[in-house]
Amino acid sequence: MLAAGMICGKPGSYAFDLPRPEIQQADQVLVRVKEVGLDGTDFGMVSRGQPDIAEGRNEVVMGYEMVGVVEAVGAWVTKLAASDTVTMTVRRWCGICHPCLHNQSDMCMTGLFTERGIHKIDGFLTRFVVGQEQYIVKEPANQVWCGVLTEPLSIAEKGVEQIRFIQARIVWACSNPSHSFDLQTWGGCRTGLVVGVRPLGILGTALLRLAGVDTYVADIVPEYSAKAQLVKQMGARYIDGRTKTPQEMVDMCYTAGNLDIIFEASGAATTAVELINHMSRSSIYVMTGIPREGVTMQMDAGQLVRRLCASTR
Repeated sequence: MLAAGMICGKPGSYAFDLPRPEIQQADQVLVRVKEVGLDGTDFGMVSRGQPDIAEGRNEVVMGYEMVGVVEAVGAWVTKLAASDTVTMTVRRWCGICHPCLHNQSDMCMTGLFTERGIHKIDGFLTRFVVGQEQYIVKEPANQVWCGVLTEPLSIAEKGVEQIRFIQARIVWACSNPSHSFDLQTWGGCRTGLVVGVRPLGILGTALLRLAGVDTYVADIVPEYSAKAQLVKQMGARYIDGRTKTPQEMVDMCYTAGNLDIIFEASGAATTAVELINHMSRSSIYVMTGIPREGVTMQMDAGQLVRRLCASTR
């Protein structure tokens, strides 16, 4: 079976053959892969030449965003059937901590988790994969064309979920009953800044706009670029950050009122830290970008702590 990934001790990516997987446990599902998404995480692994391969293996299959179709199910599988359109989650539990024991492995507290296509176990850039039912999500049959985006969308959704959960404490922030956080229109009186128009930033923008948030999006691509035009079609306002400081970007957002939300999705460590100094009172900052190590900067630590402590967030 054809697969693509990285080989121990060799730079770059390679195609290689693997045995076709088979169902070996009653709770497992065999899935034929239809599409796989590759993003900055995959690019980083290849460009650095640092595959995270399990001990005893010589290769690892890449790709952790996928959509596929169920080929067969084990005897204990109850929620999935052949021909179902599905996607698979990425992280697998450590089997020790309370979040993992409650099937919330994204909140693993031990760090002993594994991740398909990223950390120790094979990803999905191959023809067939097998997984346990608990790690498989059924997709609407007519959404197979965008099902590969489910995994990055889940990250953006978690960020927005925390925004709603935390800011719901500030019940006096808006008197309009249609903007309650338990409604889909919760963002109608709020302003947000999304930093980065990579996939997570675009998906975060879509979620904020669906909730009615007056959304600004900043990146270092020209306004005529396809990504900038896409977020503008969503009703967001684009800021070309190539000539703007973090303060100037935030000032542009203030023309619409208080800046309630910052959704960082660029992975630019310096900008991410600098923006903390420009948060509004009672605002919330969601960080999703994961920068490379070794980025250093000078800053006023006292100012940063004052900003963090001066208001409830």
